[in-house]
Amino acid sequence: MNRNRLKFLNNPIFTQLGTDVEKHIESWINSSSPAETAGLLDEVCLDILSRVYKRIGGSEGTVWLADSDQLTAVYNSGPNADEIVGFQQPIGSGIISMVYAQQQPYCENEISSKSGHDDTLDRQTHKSTRAMVVIPFYFAFGLRGVISCVQLQDNGSPEPSGFESSDVEQMVRAGNNVERLVNGKLLSVALGFDES
Repeated sequence: MNRNRLKFLNNPIFTQLGTDVEKHIESWINSSSPAETAGLLDEVCLDILSRVYKRIGGSEGTVWLADSDQLTAVYNSGPNADEIVGFQQPIGSGIISMVYAQQQPYCENEISSKSGHDDTLDRQTHKSTRAMVVIPFYFAFGLRGVISCVQLQDNGSPEPSGFESSDVEQMVRAGNNVERLVNGKLLSVALGFDES
């Protein structure tokens, strides 16, 4: 698609309105809990994430949203979702916090041997995380959390195959698509086009 065709959309009259809308959205995000903000992840967003988790061979995936000093699990695609959703990981602890702080994707296939791995959630769900992909999650004009995908191992089950760099790329593309959908919904609601 030729980007030059979109120039007509840039109207100087809306410059201040754009700034006001951005401030309004930021204010709403700051005053909302991660559970409330998670409502932006509609069925289409969750389908995109579920498909990428499956395509790259993940056991499950989780969306983590930041709230002051912690990352809160607001969505999980696995059978233990009831135990995982609502779990809070202190920022500064674990791999997901490192990805949040550094804003760089991360992939590790021998995660249990890494000193930065926090196994609190593993112990809670009686699973063992063997491989992990984590990407920063942006929407609403900024970094809002991370998206993770893991390969788990139960007692006696074979060692998972691990992830590849192409899996990270697929996760990043999926995250970008979800970002666009969430941003579209936020702008639509903020401008009164969608009463969701």
